[in-house]
Amino acid sequence: MRCFFICTIPLLIALHSTAQKNKNKEEDADKVFTKIEVNAHTDERAWTAYIKKSAVLPDSVAAAIPPGSYPVKVSFIVDQYGNIGEVKAGSNPGYGLARKAEKIVGNYEGIWKPANQCGRNVKSYKEQVVVFVVKE
Repeated sequence: MRCFFICTIPLLIALHSTAQKNKNKEEDADKVFTKIEVNAHTDERAWTAYIKKSAVLPDSVAAAIPPGSYPVKVSFIVDQYGNIGEVKAGSNPGYGLARKAEKIVGNYEGIWKPANQCGRNVKSYKEQVVVFVVKE
């Protein structure tokens, strides 16, 4: 009987620690990291060119907006697979530009490399400013 207790105690300890590790992995899967070892990134030139090209307003829309520069700060999440999600405009200059900026960021078809924390791909928070310029 004594041998039975001596053999089962290490087994119970091992099962408990395994359960804790799995629980932590599940919690990390939903966590969005702001401080990470390797930031989520994409081809910077392609991203910048896409944002600039997409931020050009059609003449019919620009005619209804007073001349000026309209920056919209957009925040989004790059998930552990490199997909963009949870796109939200942090500022709204009006004229439907916040919604347009959200669409611009959300519709990017380039490939994002996810952030990396301790050798694992994780979700990360990103921000991008989209500037709409309306000329006279």
